[in-house]
Amino acid sequence: MAGKDGLPYTPVPASLRRILERIPQIGVPAKADAKWLAGLGFSGGNNQMNLALLRQVGVIDSQGRPGDMYKALRAGDRAKFGAGVKKHYSSLFATYPDAHRQDDEALMAFVRGNTDYAEGTQRLAVRTFRVFAEFSDFGAGAEQVGAGDDGRVVERADGPQASETRTRRRAGTEGVALTVNIQLQLPPNADGEVYDKLFEAMGKHLKGLVSLE
Repeated sequence: MAGKDGLPYTPVPASLRRILERIPQIGVPAKADAKWLAGLGFSGGNNQMNLALLRQVGVIDSQGRPGDMYKALRAGDRAKFGAGVKKHYSSLFATYPDAHRQDDEALMAFVRGNTDYAEGTQRLAVRTFRVFAEFSDFGAGAEQVGAGDDGRVVERADGPQASETRTRRRAGTEGVALTVNIQLQLPPNADGEVYDKLFEAMGKHLKGLVSLE
């Protein structure tokens, strides 16, 4: 359904998600219309609203012909699909550059301030945006999930459904940098020989972690 300032909604966001999930599994139709939708198992009035929503966001054009967003979704190009979503939700991303990471309360406040929707419809608008965001990479950076050996940082691509992980080396890092804090307690009558033996043992066991000259 159309909304003010590019904030559409569907009464069946779960069906919208399933439609978007099916697109990579099927061909590119000459026209995405009610017959095409019913052939995928999505018939009924509410799903007709999903067709209107796909037209509004730009997944298909006004004639039902698949556009670049459809083809990007089918090809698994999350960045290109996300660019289309971001363009449609430009007012939202102008307020929250990381809109896809905002909580429901923030998104509800935005929808409330920019539409005359009732509260239930406001929630549907937020859920609709969430569905589109699931299939998008908005290029706002990857989430760091851990560190590997040799200064590598393990990252996960953006998005709730993203499963791809990748590693990168921290700039200017040749290895793992460690800070070692060693506290020793010695008897007050310890002489120089005790200290010499102590540091000799430390050099042996810490070899490879620190360089003792």
